[in-house]
Amino acid sequence: MAFTHQYHLLIFALCILYVESADPSAQLCNSNSNTTTTEITKNIDSVLTALVQATSQSGYSVTSFGSGQAKVFGLAQCRGDVPNDECSSCIQTAAKEIKTICPDRVDARLWYEYCFIRYNTENFFGQVDTGYGTFYYNVQNVTDPKTFNNALGTLMDRINKVASAPGNKGIGKDETKLSDFVTLYALSQCTRDLSPLLCRQCLAIAVGNFPSYCDSKKGCRIIYSSCYVRYELYPFFFPLDEKLALESSSMTNYISVIRKP
Repeated sequence: MAFTHQYHLLIFALCILYVESADPSAQLCNSNSNTTTTEITKNIDSVLTALVQATSQSGYSVTSFGSGQAKVFGLAQCRGDVPNDECSSCIQTAAKEIKTICPDRVDARLWYEYCFIRYNTENFFGQVDTGYGTFYYNVQNVTDPKTFNNALGTLMDRINKVASAPGNKGIGKDETKLSDFVTLYALSQCTRDLSPLLCRQCLAIAVGNFPSYCDSKKGCRIIYSSCYVRYELYPFFFPLDEKLALESSSMTNYISVIRKP
């Protein structure tokens, strides 16, 4: 289900966040959606079981169960660079927690750093959904904004083309040196149900938030239901050693903003 791009801004946190790596990056239990019934709940359980099994093996899955108004559509996807064991662990946790976080609504979504899962009684497959977003930006600024922003724009253009190209599983990632001592890392990803054109559109909307929320910031994450972009001044995508993987999930020094339709 695609939402309008007109938003009301809600400041979710006005303090520095200290989030453990196991915590969700974002969540939505859509209060505007219908409440569940016994039949819908059974179909949700079937969808989640199927998503866990398939996504643990392939990193992505879409499925549906039921019929009529009780039919449930589900999608799950791991970040494209994440190893299979991390993917499987993440999606199992997500499938368990989404029922706890949203026990009574038919539109539920849960994001972790390594995976994303959602279900709805409306068919959202193949549609760009940027109606709900969670944005994180580092409270610290870079020392040379002009050079940094130029390099970031070039890097994002490059990886977004990769992410939207057929056969790349919706992911693009790369790095660029800003100086002898500073490297900029970036990653973009679309859900794999999107066409290349729709993937490019979603990523363009996501990156379009940089000037408003992430201008000259040392790090930023834009999280939508259909795509995700992130950049940092430290390595955060795999392959990573265990210490760097933990650091990449930390939200220390970040402020979060939620945008709702």
